[in-house]
Amino acid sequence: MMSLPRQHLLASLNTRIQGPLVLVVAPPGYGKTTLLMQWRHELLQASPAATVAWLSLDKADEEPNRFLAYLILALDHAGLDLGPLRQLAESQSLDPQPQRTLTALLHALARENRPVTLLLDDYSSTPNEPVDQLVQALLEQAAPWLQWVVASRARPRWPLARWKTLGWVHEVSAQDLTLCVHETRGILGPELSDEDLQHLHDTTEGWVVAVQLARLWRSSGSGSLHDLKEFSGRVTDMAAYLTEQVVERLPPDCQAFLLDTALLERFDARFADAVRGCGDTAQLLAQLRHLDALLVPLDSGRKWFRHHRLLRDFLMTRIDTSNARRIHRAAAQWLAQEKDWAQAVSHALRAGDTRLATDLVVRAGGWETVLHHGIRYTQSLLRQFDEPTRRREPDLLLLQAYLHAKLGDHAMADHLLQLAQGLIHGDRRLTRDFHVIQTLANAYVDRFEACDAPAFDPQQLQGDEVMALATLACVQALNAIARGDLALALNKVRGAHIKMRSIDSPRGENYCRVHEAQALALSGHIDHASRMVDETLAITLARFGCESSMKALVGCLKAQHLYWQGAWTDTTPWVRDGWASIEHTDGWLDIAAVTAEVAWRTALRNQGLHAALRELEQVDELATARQWQRLNQLVKAWRVDLLLQCGSSAQARQAADVAGLERVAANLDDWRNHEAATLALARLELTTGHSAAALNRLQQAGTRLRDRGLMLPSWRLQLLGLAAYSKGQLRVEPAVLAATLTQVSPQALPGLLLEVGPCLLPALEACPETFPGQAALLTRLRGWRAHPVRARLPFSAKETQILALLANGQPNKTIAQALDISENTVK
Repeated sequence: MMSLPRQHLLASLNTRIQGPLVLVVAPPGYGKTTLLMQWRHELLQASPAATVAWLSLDKADEEPNRFLAYLILALDHAGLDLGPLRQLAESQSLDPQPQRTLTALLHALARENRPVTLLLDDYSSTPNEPVDQLVQALLEQAAPWLQWVVASRARPRWPLARWKTLGWVHEVSAQDLTLCVHETRGILGPELSDEDLQHLHDTTEGWVVAVQLARLWRSSGSGSLHDLKEFSGRVTDMAAYLTEQVVERLPPDCQAFLLDTALLERFDARFADAVRGCGDTAQLLAQLRHLDALLVPLDSGRKWFRHHRLLRDFLMTRIDTSNARRIHRAAAQWLAQEKDWAQAVSHALRAGDTRLATDLVVRAGGWETVLHHGIRYTQSLLRQFDEPTRRREPDLLLLQAYLHAKLGDHAMADHLLQLAQGLIHGDRRLTRDFHVIQTLANAYVDRFEACDAPAFDPQQLQGDEVMALATLACVQALNAIARGDLALALNKVRGAHIKMRSIDSPRGENYCRVHEAQALALSGHIDHASRMVDETLAITLARFGCESSMKALVGCLKAQHLYWQGAWTDTTPWVRDGWASIEHTDGWLDIAAVTAEVAWRTALRNQGLHAALRELEQVDELATARQWQRLNQLVKAWRVDLLLQCGSSAQARQAADVAGLERVAANLDDWRNHEAATLALARLELTTGHSAAALNRLQQAGTRLRDRGLMLPSWRLQLLGLAAYSKGQLRVEPAVLAATLTQVSPQALPGLLLEVGPCLLPALEACPETFPGQAALLTRLRGWRAHPVRARLPFSAKETQILALLANGQPNKTIAQALDISENTVK
């Protein structure tokens, strides 16, 4: 068909009204792929040459992240600079949230700012609603740059009617692709009589593949077009007959080659050689070059091929079961060497070899696949196994347990771990992996006590089990942060970071940086922590892109540092993006607590009481879903703090009693709740006139925290203590103020002073300027004092009724008469 350009079709495509979509819809055999390849050739031959990307799909590409990966690689091959997306696509480790990858791709296309024609062949091989939605979003949002040319056997589930009214769609149908008599002669040759030509055209109905098969049959020397005059079946039956005739006239080695490769979605010479155990594929492909109608090239270089559906259907009836298993096993092994684990597992399962498929998952990394390739890729591996297999293979159970723990479904994670525990049977590797996954699962629910695991001593881990060692060290660091042992936390996380770097695990390294930045900040090294957060953000942007879940996670700490710097309005986008990642992708208690506190405290000043309360409700719901009891308790203390800042002291006192904050504040083992409860109770005492008690409480708790190396929490208590001086009979001396403020890191001082609120004004106003920016900070606090946040009580039933009548346009006098009240009352 490449020798017969479809000139009238190419001309109609070139002169069409410009729009983002050319849709070629027709059943198999109408020359859709050929038309796309011819148009690609014309576009590249134009002056100047167009930017053209080509992507041929198969059933394996129906997983959204796999589709996006190949789309990104196609655009990269066309010459577009897509930044870190290329590397992520090559390693099949795109973000677990496809929408983030989509947004990053749109940004990259906008940066390139040049038109690109994307030729997408065989789209109907991926009948998948998520992929449909991704393409629809890209088509609508990338219209200024990306023009789609899509070939499909069926009309995709897109809003085509709406797009057509906008002039976005140029459709090429099966009728448009049907050969005319003149084109039929171009394929069959000039020596055919007009009568025979017309008869063949009528018999084939201009169906491209049927005409091509007739040509092949005729050129074989043993077939005659006169034999088709007696053919009375449907045109599809005739095509099947011709396929059989063409194949059976091929040499035996060519027939065997076609049989051996029929089970492959696509193949090149290397793949086919490996599957067949031969080295002659390149020669056979050259020998079969005339079979383009049945052996379809997928690229202009003729490196990759697929079988036409007619050919595949014919061959599949002739492949015996044992040979099929042999081919699939060989394909699985070759794809495993190429690190295409998803396709390797698929072929192993099609061979009926679940043991091999499971072993391939282990070779891919087992539970470590999540850290190497991400959540989505790992899910795509697991989805290929049926439910009974997923429930009886301990490796698959452990992998599922890790995913469920990471995504917050802890009850299912525990259940899967219980199933796996009964299947380990003393196997050392499985025992090790069980210990690691159970430790991780417990860490995700903030449980750090000894696991009820099979007997396994982490000290038995060998030097080559680096990921396990590094992961366990990270959990130990988290446990140390939870207990307030920051020196141990830093020691563990720095050791883990070295291990993660040695095995080239960028995700693992980023987790280590996040943990280290938290420990540094809590120990008072705000400047060092801030530099690490910015450095981690830069590395994350370069490695994972600006729209990644990993960037959102690091952004939680960025929001915290902006909060400390006093740039409260700048925290909002970081907090919103961070919450999305914590809720839907990944998160643990410490990172959630950081994000939650910044969210509600900034919402209180930027949006008011109700916005802050909504933030706390959202946090409480997430904490309950994730079984984060410490975070549930923090929300109770924060709610008391919030009510007090809004003047609702009676309600705050009641909430403090119900939450048992005195008991919580007395528990020194849980430093986060000890700090939050102390702040809330001290603010309650300040509000109710018990300044001395508040100051005593804050000083004692601050000293205990400082002695444990928890400098940041200690500073917060000390700064609230300055308000106690203001409220009581004692005036704060300049020396006391200066001594208190100089202890606090300058990078955290502005935000921590704003956190205390307007009650700090008397102390700050009584002293000369002690730190840079004090005048601007005083102005903000005075503004808050002049316009305090007040609790808004709900409207009464009568007030609601009056407002409803006013909204309906009723005048005051009419409302007063109807409700038997005065007009002034209505006003």
